[in-house]
Amino acid sequence: MSNLDNIIDEILQDAENESKKVVEDAKSEVAVLVGKTESEAQKKADKIIEKAKVEATQSKERIISNSSLTARDMVLVAKQEMINKVFELTKEKLKTLNHDDYLKFVENSLKALEVREDSEIILTENEKKLAGEKLFGIKVADETVESGFSLKNGKIILNNEFSSLIDLVKEDLEQEVADKLFS
Repeated sequence: MSNLDNIIDEILQDAENESKKVVEDAKSEVAVLVGKTESEAQKKADKIIEKAKVEATQSKERIISNSSLTARDMVLVAKQEMINKVFELTKEKLKTLNHDDYLKFVENSLKALEVREDSEIILTENEKKLAGEKLFGIKVADETVESGFSLKNGKIILNNEFSSLIDLVKEDLEQEVADKLFS
């Protein structure tokens, strides 16, 4: 039986060797699959990280841009407020014009206006008191204006109040005022 035992031992040995080879091949295949999976997972992770970096950079740039725009807008608003303040201060200063300068302004302005026989001049309250019934040969009206004067020709009123005159030229002068203030 020794021969039979040898054959059985040989078959068992071959089976064991074959089994080991199958296990080694399976382990090798598993290692290759695990390697591929790890490699694919790493590639996906790298793509996700790169995408997150790009999005973070874009977000940062957007925030900086928005902050810059907000800051610029705040500066523009502050500058516009300063320009408006200049015009308001000018209106206030013109309201306190002394009597002689006021009369010069009225006289020069009347030269450019159509004055009729029935015209009436509307003055400030203080100037009305000083003028009496007529100013430059024009009847002084009962009404008053806040600053400057107005000329009433029948139903038409020609407005020469300082605030209206300033508002009329404000748009044309804003750039000049801005240049003087901010350059």
